[in-house]
Amino acid sequence: MQFPQTVDNNKNNERKDENNNTENEVACQGPSNEIQEVESVESTMHNNELDSDTILREDPALWPLQLKENERMKYLNKGCAFFQNKDSNFESSKRMFKNQYRYYSVQYFQKVMNNGEKCDRKWLMFPESTGCVFCYVCKLFSTDFDNVFVKSGFYNWKKAKQTIFGHENSKEHIQCMIKWIEFIKQNTHVDEYMVTQIKREFNYWSAILNRIVAVIRFLARRGLAFRGHNEVIGSSNNGNYLGMLELLTQFDPVLKQHIDFFANKGKGNVNYLSKTICEELIYIMSQKVLTHIITEIKRAKYWGIIVDSTTDISHVDQLSVIFRYYLIGHVYERFFCFLQIKSHEGKSLITDILDLLERYNIEITNCRGQAYDNASNMSGKYSGLQARLKERSELAFYIPCAGHSLNLVGQCSISECINSINYFCVLLSLYSFFVASTHRWDLLKGNHALNHTLKRLSDTRWS
Repeated sequence: MQFPQTVDNNKNNERKDENNNTENEVACQGPSNEIQEVESVESTMHNNELDSDTILREDPALWPLQLKENERMKYLNKGCAFFQNKDSNFESSKRMFKNQYRYYSVQYFQKVMNNGEKCDRKWLMFPESTGCVFCYVCKLFSTDFDNVFVKSGFYNWKKAKQTIFGHENSKEHIQCMIKWIEFIKQNTHVDEYMVTQIKREFNYWSAILNRIVAVIRFLARRGLAFRGHNEVIGSSNNGNYLGMLELLTQFDPVLKQHIDFFANKGKGNVNYLSKTICEELIYIMSQKVLTHIITEIKRAKYWGIIVDSTTDISHVDQLSVIFRYYLIGHVYERFFCFLQIKSHEGKSLITDILDLLERYNIEITNCRGQAYDNASNMSGKYSGLQARLKERSELAFYIPCAGHSLNLVGQCSISECINSINYFCVLLSLYSFFVASTHRWDLLKGNHALNHTLKRLSDTRWS
């Protein structure tokens, strides 16, 4: 009877062991499943973070306007090609313009150079989320947060060509490109193509500008007219400026290529051939000369002033101002400017001159001489210009114009001598007689015994 009991005990023990094993397995499986679930949740959260981070990296439209330094470095290290989306079908760029749909085109990722060569616009990005285009370098470096290529993206495809071209030639974009290239150089990943492209553009326009400036200086030094009746390249009436540039193309292949490509293209094309650029360059040169004269006057410290009024072809009364000074062993007389005046009275003239000196920060107390003609408004002892200027600078001695004084003496002397009056009257009559007929003038010129010719009498010049 004991044997069955032993067997039952063994069975009971086996059942207990199985139950214990089952409980142990369940106990072991419970924490394992919890760990796996926690790890699964953490993995999912991590993947979500990665996905969110990936979206942030790949979509420039989600970049904040003001990037932190670590964010900027992350995008810079990723490179611009990562964000361009050149392989997109550009469906998200669909926009309606006057009952017509327009799309962004892959051709905008390339720029056509003046010589026909094509180069990639590596800075252009197309995020599919917005269907707009952004500028890679301006998003990273620009402080102009109102720029459409930085803030919201550009999508006016009707004006895409000119707008993208205008942006890449803007000052802000070029500065951002330089910062980007400097970063690339610092990280020893030099984009040789981009650097070469910028250098090529710089060298090309520098060469063109040097030639144009040389022509402007040549014409300005000789006082020749710049413009003609039109601004058409190839016209015989386009003036000295364009005419000289056309002449140089016969010997200068660089200038010839430039004019052949840009000639007569009208407004909106950068070519440095228009009258606007010409006048701007003339102004810049004049300011440079003016600054040099002012610097010399201040170095010399003491100076004299010579002024005289004249009327130009448009009947504008103006005062020609000349400074005379001594510097490093030489005496210089420099024409300074034309000063438009409203009155010839001494009071008005001294006001205009003092305003001019104050504008260029030239001390009136350093004036040591003044020279004008003998007109009463200039040489008057009490209210003339010389007297009023001497009130501001006691050592500004007045010296009347020697040529004008000599002319006045000559006129007064001759007017008091009857023989001289008769002599000049006969000369004037002879001149009037011969000049009235070309036949008489030919007879006069044909007489080889005469070594001189007749001239009209002048009140201000002896010849």
